[in-house]
Amino acid sequence: MSSRAIMHLQSINDSGRCGAGHTGSHRTSIYKQEACQLHCLTRSKFISACNKKNYMLSDCCRRWCENLRSSSKWISLIQPAKIAGKMGHNYAHEAYGPIIRWFLPTQIDFRYSVQVKNAESVNKRVKMLRSVLADTGLDGYIVPSSDPHGGEYVSAHFQARAWLSGFKGSAGTVALTADAAGLWTDSRYYLEAARVLEGTPISLFRMQEPDVPSITAFLSDALSPGSRVGVPRHAIGCTEFDRMQAELAAHEIVLEASDDLVGSIWDDRPPLQMERVVAHPCEFAGQTRADKLARVRRHMQGEGADVYLISSLDDIAWLMNLRGSDISYNPVFLSYAVLTADKAWLYAGEQRLDADAAAALAEDGVEVREYEDVAADLTSLTENRRVLFAADRACVALRDAMAESAQIRTASDITTKLKARKNPTEQAGIRAAMERDGVAMVRFLMWLEQAVATGEVTELSAAAQLREFRAMGERFVGDSFTTISGFAEHGAIVHYSADEETQATLGEGVYLIDSGGQYLDGTTDITRTVAFGTVPDQAKADFTTVLRAHIALAEARFPTGTNGAQLDMLARSVMWAEGTNYGHGTGHGVGCYLNVHEGPQRIAPRGSEVALEEGMLSSNEPGLYRAGQWGIRLENLVLVTEAEQTDFGQFHRFETVTLCPVDLSLLDASRLRPEELQWLNRYHAEVFARLSSRLEPAERAWLTEKTRAVTV
Repeated sequence: MSSRAIMHLQSINDSGRCGAGHTGSHRTSIYKQEACQLHCLTRSKFISACNKKNYMLSDCCRRWCENLRSSSKWISLIQPAKIAGKMGHNYAHEAYGPIIRWFLPTQIDFRYSVQVKNAESVNKRVKMLRSVLADTGLDGYIVPSSDPHGGEYVSAHFQARAWLSGFKGSAGTVALTADAAGLWTDSRYYLEAARVLEGTPISLFRMQEPDVPSITAFLSDALSPGSRVGVPRHAIGCTEFDRMQAELAAHEIVLEASDDLVGSIWDDRPPLQMERVVAHPCEFAGQTRADKLARVRRHMQGEGADVYLISSLDDIAWLMNLRGSDISYNPVFLSYAVLTADKAWLYAGEQRLDADAAAALAEDGVEVREYEDVAADLTSLTENRRVLFAADRACVALRDAMAESAQIRTASDITTKLKARKNPTEQAGIRAAMERDGVAMVRFLMWLEQAVATGEVTELSAAAQLREFRAMGERFVGDSFTTISGFAEHGAIVHYSADEETQATLGEGVYLIDSGGQYLDGTTDITRTVAFGTVPDQAKADFTTVLRAHIALAEARFPTGTNGAQLDMLARSVMWAEGTNYGHGTGHGVGCYLNVHEGPQRIAPRGSEVALEEGMLSSNEPGLYRAGQWGIRLENLVLVTEAEQTDFGQFHRFETVTLCPVDLSLLDASRLRPEELQWLNRYHAEVFARLSSRLEPAERAWLTEKTRAVTV
């Protein structure tokens, strides 16, 4: 055998036979093996690469490679190291890694080595946290995903749960005791969380699945009466804290608002992001700061509030007509706001405001204070006052800072609902931003269709190219979230995140890309699923079902007072009729040059009691995901507008504002009803009418073909 490596590829099965059908001595091991997957590998490329690098193949392996009939088959290197210790940990990469990267540099899945490193780090961190728990006398600890502002997206400084567990999804909570640990997340992240947590002491608890215990049930089972559980007081909202405290108290377990224990072991914790804050001009905002403050104060009076605390970052940015960049993809800045009948305080730090912005705030009666001053100021500002705040957004630390004499009232943020209803200027800006975004998408899809044939387009390079096309447009600021670029089975991971080590190269199959842009006049969020080459009939059937569900919601007419749970059924019932479903909501609110996810409205089966009102911008994104095969999602943004007034009241409708063709090559038109076919043709006609004048001749010709009328 060559001392460099004798490589033997073998399919993973339970029969003990290698991919060529040989058994026994032919099952040669790879020195210090790692679980890697090589995909779309042709025998000529592989054997030629090995020969050029002077690597030897066993006869068994060579015969297997030569017998491969399909370039889409997966070839898996045998997993566990049977001769571990004979070679260094990185031997596999040093030995056969250069060959692999030489001829197929982007289609290698080195998940095993990455996972080993993650598991080692997580094991160490959990052990350290348990040691701190023992020192503080706590029996359990909860690490939420949130920050002091109750946001979905948090700055790197507050990503304690991600640092502790290695799981970087936007939703998830870790709970641990001296002997057990778990992470709770929703269906968007089941696959990703399971992969990341493999080999760690943290178990995955799939929320909303039958027989899965809640966090408090887990802690109640793991701990005895009289136990104490901590949760960082700055990272949990009052509503969540009160609920969990009551549930644990029923089992005689005490939940305490504690210090940030993860912070005590996080040596390289990123500092707080405190970037420059800039004015958001009224030409985009559509309303002055003074007018917004007056509107909020009228609502405060109606609520009987003397003091109103705002913790929500996008609400503050909207109210103050300011924008920042403290949190990736979200043009917000770390801050709090406090209002009374005649005064206002912005806790953001005056040093990061330019002189003009600071002067304009002063003219509107807004005093700028340091971010850290809010707790101390609340003590004096709330004494003997009626205080209003959103208990789901404000952290426990701020409630604890209020004066004992304060009369506390909690309700949804006044600003959240006002912000959700886009004014005419914002609506016009959104439509204009959608045209520029649509042009970028057309250019991207045209480029992608041609570039995939080269075999050099990866999930990451595709996302980067789309960003370049967006950056060519006016008023572009940046992406609105991390692009989800998933080829084949990666598309079935709802919130998949490609990286250099796990990304796939695009080829024949189904590709899903979910992306968005931040423009000075609007925020976009769009998902398209496209096919390259020949795809299975089942993929076309799935795509057509998703399109039909999308159309069902897009065409909705609904009376005033209709909420998101009711509207969700319009899309989901189409899926159910085909025996399919999806685990995420059908739609979320979208900001206007603000967060890509905003409330209060949602279109989902649960937590969607808020009625959709005129001016609200939401997504329409049903999907269908087949693990190990493909993911399909079709997302447009829709704006609630007035429809007709009838004897039964005012009705509303959705205006689809996203402009981008749907991939007709994935469509099985015979499955569409006549009215669905009419919607598709009308939509494509509008896409062409709105975008064609902005395109070059070749691009216009491409769009003409992609928006052609479909007949059955």
